[in-house]
Amino acid sequence: MTRADAFVNFTYLMTLLAPVLALVSIRFARGRNFQVHRRIQVALVATCWLAVLVLETRIRLEGGSGSFIAQAQPQWQGWARRLLLVHISMAVLSYGLWTGLAIVSWRRFQTLLPGAFSQRHRLLGWVVFGGLCFDAVSASGMYFLAFVL
Repeated sequence: MTRADAFVNFTYLMTLLAPVLALVSIRFARGRNFQVHRRIQVALVATCWLAVLVLETRIRLEGGSGSFIAQAQPQWQGWARRLLLVHISMAVLSYGLWTGLAIVSWRRFQTLLPGAFSQRHRLLGWVVFGGLCFDAVSASGMYFLAFVL
């Protein structure tokens, strides 16, 4: 059992599912089913942003990230603070790049693919996927420190 509430659990679940669903989406793109890839990505990035906004609102209403870290055992609070800073930094970069890629890709989407943007899209997509994987791992560490130990 954990000390996490429903908002934290929802956000954590989405953070864990994001790289898995992104990989499923990538498989559709490799199979040249670009419409399904596009729909999954847009739904996924929107749902992930919603989860982050819900969690951020909860954290702000509780008094900020200090209240989040305070839920960790005293001997782990220093580690929790450091991990949270790394997690937030990488998550902001990942979600920012992901959102930008989704917007640019939506605008440049052509009926005949691959287009001129495909190589860059593919490279940036893998960078975002790596960021989502890192976010899932660092969120797991944070969840463990703050709500399990």
